[in-house]
Amino acid sequence: MTKNRRYEAHYDALNDQRIAEAATSVTLPNLAYGPEPIHWATPRDRPAVWAWIQWEGKPAERLAAVATGWNDRVVIVEWYSAAGARNTVVWRNAVTRREQHGEPRT
Repeated sequence: MTKNRRYEAHYDALNDQRIAEAATSVTLPNLAYGPEPIHWATPRDRPAVWAWIQWEGKPAERLAAVATGWNDRVVIVEWYSAAGARNTVVWRNAVTRREQHGEPRT
């Protein structure tokens, strides 16, 4: 059976894009967390947020995400992309709550 080179090239390009995307998000170092412990949310109680995500080689991007953990300085956020679930650590002031199901913004 012969290979379909067009499909092979297409899926190779998609795979290359996912690899490049996975390697480009910027996260804060552990020293940025400060002395306060991280409060971890349960999977059912993760607040919906807007988070500014920093990327290597391109501008920051505001993404819909959920907060999985936080303290007085940083927030660990998780979002979904074409590469699957992603997460990173951002400064607390880079995150705001999203409205959900008619709830007022806080």
